[in-house]
Amino acid sequence: MDEAAGPLTIRRCLLFASVLGAFLFLLRCPQARAAGLIVYGANWAFTVDEPYGWTGDIQGAKLYNANIIFYRQGESASDAAAAIRIVVATKADEDTARDLAYDMNEYHKRYPAVQFHDIAIPAGRYREFPKLFCVPGEFYEYLTYLNPGPSSALLLSVAMNTGKRPAGNAELYAYRSVIGSLTVMSGVNVQKKANPAN
Repeated sequence: MDEAAGPLTIRRCLLFASVLGAFLFLLRCPQARAAGLIVYGANWAFTVDEPYGWTGDIQGAKLYNANIIFYRQGESASDAAAAIRIVVATKADEDTARDLAYDMNEYHKRYPAVQFHDIAIPAGRYREFPKLFCVPGEFYEYLTYLNPGPSSALLLSVAMNTGKRPAGNAELYAYRSVIGSLTVMSGVNVQKKANPAN
């Protein structure tokens, strides 16, 4: 009887060890930590994944006039070295490129030395309009408008400010992952209103 129990016990130990190993791998694997946060307001809702090592904060977003912000774990909304913020607006039309051009013009009026650079954003589920606004040594603002298409009245703005320095690779990875994970929830009745971000 001991001989029969021996191999079974070894098999159980090996099975337990492999399950435990897989579990520990998932805990350490960045891709396994997608939060799938649901953010909603009056007549709109979207989902977004929390980047690995970052915290999503809806209350702290009020400091930035945003709907949600992300910052590194261990920081706070008020002292974040880099903050990724998402703002929901109601679009007037489908000409999102014109909206971005308008913002660029307004920045140029306010900051005559501002520079605009293209930034690479991997193709996602929505049309993307990305641009870097910067005055080297003063500010770096990464901005991407997302247009879910004619069937949605929403326009999403994803911006990241990194202060007086350009974003590092980890920050750009987090920024792009937020953009790639954004999904407007269907079945939410969105009506155009005077104050679209609330």
